Amino acid sequence: MKHIFSKPVKFEDEPEIKEIEIDLEGLNGYDISEVKKQFSAAGNYSPILATDTDFCIMIAARRSKRPIEFFKELPGKDYLAIAQGVQNFLLG
Repeated sequence: MKHIFSKPVKFEDEPEIKEIEIDLEGLNGYDISEVKKQFSAAGNYSPILATDTDFCIMIAARRSKRPIEFFKELPGKDYLAIAQGVQNFLLG
């Protein structure tokens, strides 16, 4: 899944980032299990994980190899668009 940011984003000392590629096609059960453990360890709960925004962002972080902090600093529009894209992939 490719996401083009609504405006270039800055993270730490990196140059401005205009887009991100999230390898959802490579997602496997191990990824989901590990993210579920992290999600639960953070005190989160959702009866349907695939519909939880935070869980979907955690999946995006894992599959893009970017830290969760990168996503949490994004503008809300981009954060939610990425979460929705992951959700669509998981439920599609």
